[in-house]
Amino acid sequence: MELTFAQQSTAFLCSLVFGAAAGLLYDIFKIIRMTLCKGKASVFVTDFLYVFIVSLNLFIFSVAYMLGFFRVFVTVGSFLGFVICRLTLGRLLSLVYCPMIRFTESVCVKISQKIKKNLKKLLKNSNNILYNEGKNKGIFRNDNNNSAEKADSFEDEKKHKESKRKHCGFSADGRRRNKGDNSEKA
Repeated sequence: MELTFAQQSTAFLCSLVFGAAAGLLYDIFKIIRMTLCKGKASVFVTDFLYVFIVSLNLFIFSVAYMLGFFRVFVTVGSFLGFVICRLTLGRLLSLVYCPMIRFTESVCVKISQKIKKNLKKLLKNSNNILYNEGKNKGIFRNDNNNSAEKADSFEDEKKHKESKRKHCGFSADGRRRNKGDNSEKA
């Protein structure tokens, strides 16, 4: 069964509309990519999903309007509709949504920085949560002591080091004593 010229022209005009709809769908995927996709893998997945959706719909369109036959003018009409939409309506929409997305991202970054700053202050001031616990731990110390016991153990450790220095022939300031220097012994 052969298609008439009227049916072919209607299919071509509908393929132009289909291409324009594919261009608008591309803008939606572009918005998703700009906001959510940061890595190469996620961009690949969204692009693959877009191509799959458009090609499946183009096949269904060909089956519906062209009685299952593949016609080049339907593909060309879809491509022209896509290009016309991207060069006209797509550019106008991108002038609107690109600055909005950038503004929203900058506001979100500022809000998250303020939240992090406030949480950091809360963690530092809290008595129940230890902030930077790993930095204050000694390797061989018993960390279950309270602060007064820690200060006492620190003083004991300091006295022990000084007595060891005196015994090994060092002066209080850490220099090696001469054998004839008896000023420190008295």
